[in-house]
Amino acid sequence: MVLSQPYVSAQFLSPALVGDGMYDQRIQSNLRTQMFNNQNVARTIVAGWDSQIKNNNVDNHNTFGYGFQVMSDQLADGLLQTNYITLNFAYRIYLDESKSNSIALGLASTFTQTNLNQSKLVLGDQLYSQMNNLSSMSGLPVSQLTFNNFPNSVSANTGFAYKYHTAKNYIQIGMGAFFNAIPNIVSNTNQESSSMRSNVFLNTETVVNEDKTIVLHASYSNRSNNTSINQQITVGGAIGLPIKSKFDEERRLYMGCYYRVNEAIVPTFSIMMDTYIFGLSYDVYSNNLSGASVKQNGFELSFSKSFGNKRSEFIRTIFD
Repeated sequence: MVLSQPYVSAQFLSPALVGDGMYDQRIQSNLRTQMFNNQNVARTIVAGWDSQIKNNNVDNHNTFGYGFQVMSDQLADGLLQTNYITLNFAYRIYLDESKSNSIALGLASTFTQTNLNQSKLVLGDQLYSQMNNLSSMSGLPVSQLTFNNFPNSVSANTGFAYKYHTAKNYIQIGMGAFFNAIPNIVSNTNQESSSMRSNVFLNTETVVNEDKTIVLHASYSNRSNNTSINQQITVGGAIGLPIKSKFDEERRLYMGCYYRVNEAIVPTFSIMMDTYIFGLSYDVYSNNLSGASVKQNGFELSFSKSFGNKRSEFIRTIFD
């Protein structure tokens, strides 16, 4: 699963980021659509909510974050759909009285369910060809292949994060480890084993030249088999320009560009208004397919909304 604006959905990056927003509660979401030759081949939906519980001890400022995230990966207009429901928990320790430095450890559990819509399979030779492909992968004759109805699995995730946050600087460094137990659509004796997806990331935003800001985001992720096709590097940034208004709120327009190495260049525009953040990005693919007669492209919308009281006078960033 790939997002062009992963920093908008904190729980997608690591369970350690749950409950890490500037306000008491927040919802975050992404909608990503990928087109191939002007046909919708993939759609990804991510939505999450999180909050935190403060320690009642006045001498202990540590917090407990909690939340959930729902993800749906839909291929070929719903032919194959995988849904994820994740419960995330994190304990955050502040390292100084000003609460500028903190570390967090997160744990999570994910329920995964997959559905193959057999009514969307093309009958005749094409279906028979698909069945033969499944047969060759499973080692079973076509006549012995059966589809599981709504296969599911449960897996665990963990993560760690460090954050430095002041009135003019925001630095966040973290990692996540996601243990994926993949549901088996086809019943066969060669069940696919679980795999692990891990990632490390860096998010920064710094105030420069009065109210303007500079944003940087970088991440690296891979799967347990560590082949080049399962590795991904993303790096890029944006400039945040202040939007003047009569309200005493941080409002900025972000214009930037990110690069997924050997895959796509991603121009991105975002706007932060009061407690809302909207984002739009477009993937300009740079791999071999982009030079063929069949073109692929994709776009992504993101939305974030914060609720409740603002926790501090520190800079509010696009990562909130």
